Amino acid sequence: MGPGIRVFKVTDGIPFTMGKVDSRRILHPEMGAKKLTLNYAVSQPGHEFPQHVHDYSDDTFLVLQGQVDVRQGDSRKPLLTGQAAFVPSGQIHGTVTTGTGTAILISFQCPPDMVLYSGARDSSRPGAAPPKGVITPGAVKLVDFSNQNGFFVHPNMGSTRVAVAHRKLKPGEKFTTDVAEDGEQMLFVWKGALSVKSEHGVYPAGERETVFISGRNSLEVNNRSAGEVIVIQVQAPPRSGWK
Repeated sequence: MGPGIRVFKVTDGIPFTMGKVDSRRILHPEMGAKKLTLNYAVSQPGHEFPQHVHDYSDDTFLVLQGQVDVRQGDSRKPLLTGQAAFVPSGQIHGTVTTGTGTAILISFQCPPDMVLYSGARDSSRPGAAPPKGVITPGAVKLVDFSNQNGFFVHPNMGSTRVAVAHRKLKPGEKFTTDVAEDGEQMLFVWKGALSVKSEHGVYPAGERETVFISGRNSLEVNNRSAGEVIVIQVQAPPRSGWK
């Protein structure tokens, strides 16, 4: 493949342990990502992604299927399909899967938090210390992205390290985006199939595949399926033209 563009499958992910949730890291520094990570989690009702803290990273997680509660101490707030949480660094947080069906979430930490993958942040382990952080009222932002076609996490809401968009492309539709010399971007395909065109070539991606771009690139993202495409776009750091 051309310089700075790669496509990853969920099955490429490396499992890691946080409670009873089936979690995989898809993008991380060992694969060349320096500014963001991508995790894919599948959880059953009653299972908890234990409360933890990212010391220097902002965390964003999206519920793509099912429902969870965002837990901070004894406080729990529902997060349904099509909703997301933006968690600034230092804030204690976790999730508990609710409802009656399987929940699927993706998350990304900016910059990467490699300690998460070591098990050291799993506060459910026997003898583990409680997470050391703070719970600041209103600091964790809950956002409904399901009906949006554009950015829903961005600098105007206090996110200086990452911008996140929910894109819906009808057959034949496309959008363009640029990546800075020191930037990274990823496109996670939740529904349908797309192709990413750059000066280096054309890179197809299907459902639950991720296109990772690092370094300067100008991209054209096209729907290559017969139906609607749903893609999650992540910029790290946010481009000046994130709108």
